[in-house]
Amino acid sequence: MKKLTIIQILVLACLLITGCTDNFEEINTNPNAPEAVSANLLTSTVTSEITRTLTQEGYSDGNTITQLMAKNNFPGFAQFDWGDQGMWNFFYGILPEIDDILEISRAEGTQNSTYEGIALTLRALCFANLTDLYGNVPYAEALAGQSEGIFTPVYDNQEMIYDGVLADLEAADAALAQNQSISGASGDVIYDGNPVQWRKLANALRLRYLLRISKQRDVSSAMQAIVNAGNYINSNSDNATLTYSGTSNTDSWPESTGRIGGFDEKSLCDTALEYFNRFNDPRLDIWFDRNSDGNWVGMPIGLNQDNARAFDDANSPSRLDVDLFYYSATDAEAFIMKNSEVQFILAEAVARGIISGNAEAFYNAGVRASMNYWGVSDADVTAYLAQPAVAYDGSLELLLTQKTIALWNVDYQGWFNYRRTGLPALEPGPDSLNGDLYPVRFLYPSSEQTLNRTNYQAAVGAMGGDNINVKGWWETGTRY
Repeated sequence: MKKLTIIQILVLACLLITGCTDNFEEINTNPNAPEAVSANLLTSTVTSEITRTLTQEGYSDGNTITQLMAKNNFPGFAQFDWGDQGMWNFFYGILPEIDDILEISRAEGTQNSTYEGIALTLRALCFANLTDLYGNVPYAEALAGQSEGIFTPVYDNQEMIYDGVLADLEAADAALAQNQSISGASGDVIYDGNPVQWRKLANALRLRYLLRISKQRDVSSAMQAIVNAGNYINSNSDNATLTYSGTSNTDSWPESTGRIGGFDEKSLCDTALEYFNRFNDPRLDIWFDRNSDGNWVGMPIGLNQDNARAFDDANSPSRLDVDLFYYSATDAEAFIMKNSEVQFILAEAVARGIISGNAEAFYNAGVRASMNYWGVSDADVTAYLAQPAVAYDGSLELLLTQKTIALWNVDYQGWFNYRRTGLPALEPGPDSLNGDLYPVRFLYPSSEQTLNRTNYQAAVGAMGGDNINVKGWWETGTRY
């Protein structure tokens, strides 16, 4: 009897435990707190943040280092007074979200080749920018913190990173070629989930990065294959752009939400004014305003604070166009890559004998694409191209000067082109803090010396130092 009672108690306890735990997960799940973020929400974040941040960097520092713009106040960047400069934290902060999109796109039940291609394209874009800005950076172990517990990743060399970047873009091309639709809202603020357009961007980026490493490697067959296939950005309707809605500060051209004093700190650089005058270029009047005397006045690059303020007071250099870049929240767009850049890439590749084609035709297409984007009519572009100073004559200096102008606001691409080619020639300003050297990289963040010291030191040793004059792998090739 005693044994029976004990058995009954045990059975009853088991039943109670089972009853309490059967619905435990359901009862203790907050229906208002989603356990996993969907691909479309992640895509909305990363496409918006990447596009806006790249353009804001180009508008401020990218235009400055290519001497299209100069600052009349707080001009330290143009003096090369660089500390923890650049986009390290931004890229390494957003890469895990891109990786989440990739995992979702490949997981059973949520597989989607278009999301996969988008994620691969954006991952390649981020890592290419990181290595172009800094040199050797964490790559293979960069995203292994959660999965493998690696929180002090090794730095990989630039050649290895470029191999990975190009492999990602090739895989993106294959994934996007499947042309799989995305049901519902895609979250994509660039192409609204259109795989055809994303495939064109992926291949346009491949052309950009293949040309970038062309001093080190023979990229002829790879570039020619992309051109022959025709799946790359080839018209302004293909541009990878974000149009601001103006409905909030986040969805507005960033400068339009700031103070007018901050806007007024940016002026026309005298280097750019020389380009515009030489070419009789209508983009001068689109991007800048005449000063109060009705004149175009450029400001020298690289003045210190006192000299910059004195020059500004004495000469009133031309400011950026206030209607386009300050008063309007929507007229200026953000972008990752435009058709004009692609056409100049192809023009240079033909001029260097890397691919076959007509360099003049690609050059003219690049000029026309840039002009049309900024509202210049076809008739005016035709007249512009007919000018002796503009007409293509086989000169790489002419071609790359026009490309630099067309890269207005496109992150640091003009600087990367200068570092590869030395064209158009750029000289430090009179108050440079870097002697007569034009810098070629940003410094690693000081936090890396503390949080990842061993791998930081290994990277510095491999590169030959952590200073702004240490060249990367693709800059030191000898093919041309």
